[in-house]
Amino acid sequence: MNKLISFLLFAFNILYVSAQGQNADTSTTQSGLLVLNYAPGIEPLIERYKKVNYSAQGPEGYRVQIFTAAGNEAKEKASAALSEFQLSFPEISAYLTYQQPNFKVRCGNYRYKSEARKLLKRIAYQYPGAFIVKDILRVEEMP
Repeated sequence: MNKLISFLLFAFNILYVSAQGQNADTSTTQSGLLVLNYAPGIEPLIERYKKVNYSAQGPEGYRVQIFTAAGNEAKEKASAALSEFQLSFPEISAYLTYQQPNFKVRCGNYRYKSEARKLLKRIAYQYPGAFIVKDILRVEEMP
């Protein structure tokens, strides 16, 4: 809790100093709302930041990719690999995705690479070509 308070004070201090350095005007309305008048050109940057950072469908994380294929029968092969994995490891989430021109089978939902490494070690004997990849995780599927 002490670290949280320290962080909030630090963040407030940085925001205050940067606002003063940019000659930003602040005023308080009668209802108690704080109104910030940004320096010219700041508003489009804030909107761009929001668009880039809030466009993702979920947080970044890691998965283990166990299969990839392209070609005429790639979807069938990927589906078979997915079914085989789900039979061998029913407690681990697995996904079939298509990123042109490849069908991929990825498994796990891990925020940290170290967690994905544990899964990779666990399945390495059955999937020796598996490797860790960055992916967008869906919030509802996270542990």
